[in-house]
Amino acid sequence: MATDSYFWVDLQYQQTPHLIATAVLPTAEGLLLVDPGPTTAIDGLLDGLAAHGYTLGDVHAVLLTHIHLDHAGATGTLVKQHPGLQVVVHRIGAPHVHDPSRLLRSARRIYGADMDRLWGAVEGVPEDNLNVVRGGETLTLADRTLDVAYTPGHAVHHVSYFDRLSRTAFVGDVAGMRIPEAGYIMPVTPPPDVDVPRWMDSIATVRGWRPEALFLTHCGPAPDPPTHLEVMAERLQAWAAEVQEAVTASAEGPARTAAHAADPAAAFVEEKLQQMRSAVPAPYQEAYAQFGDPHGSWAGLARYWRKQDKR
Repeated sequence: MATDSYFWVDLQYQQTPHLIATAVLPTAEGLLLVDPGPTTAIDGLLDGLAAHGYTLGDVHAVLLTHIHLDHAGATGTLVKQHPGLQVVVHRIGAPHVHDPSRLLRSARRIYGADMDRLWGAVEGVPEDNLNVVRGGETLTLADRTLDVAYTPGHAVHHVSYFDRLSRTAFVGDVAGMRIPEAGYIMPVTPPPDVDVPRWMDSIATVRGWRPEALFLTHCGPAPDPPTHLEVMAERLQAWAAEVQEAVTASAEGPARTAAHAADPAAAFVEEKLQQMRSAVPAPYQEAYAQFGDPHGSWAGLARYWRKQDKR
């Protein structure tokens, strides 16, 4: 799928559309890929490149918004197949891209026996291939100029990229999940790094670029950035407030918890799924439920508030 100055590939993750998208920016030095996805979706990536007349050998660099496996898991495998490939990643994520062993131990605790089926092998990237950023840099690649901003909140190692040619902000998970055909915006707030105030600052950072479009890894381009970012910020704050109330009730004892909800996590998840289903056409509901994942969003927000209480 194409715009005037870049195209994007639906990776057909697990043979399912509308879950993970990779943006492809052509330059005179080769292609730039924003978030190549997991290793289990490499065939979808390569098929998408081939549909536009390209191969992996035409790729110059991978730009990672962050190192979660659904965004970055394939990176080391791609470098192994194409050793000249350069990888742009935030300084906090870079050590884990070079040596993913700690990241993988953590992921296996979450995904267990499903780990390999979901994400596949995760290879390390040699240090010589890493281009480490902090945020605030300007990347000049042939005829492309991209501004880099540090945009934590979803993850502590998250950056976003603003392409001056297309005036598109490539924002990973900062602006949530939105399937173009459905239009519904859903925050994605998994553990362990959710930080609501920093996330709000990151939304403001993206807004400050005054982009003409956003590109979301889940799943594709989003028009009308001011409205999108406003809805995302309001929904994120509303979800965070709901979880804070429930976590506070739980900390105050059984009587308050019972008055709030017998199972506040289950109530939150069901409410968010119902809200999504009331707004999203049936063909796209399963994708939202899978990658919007209100179970994970509850866990991430609850962890955030419990950390605040300990402080």
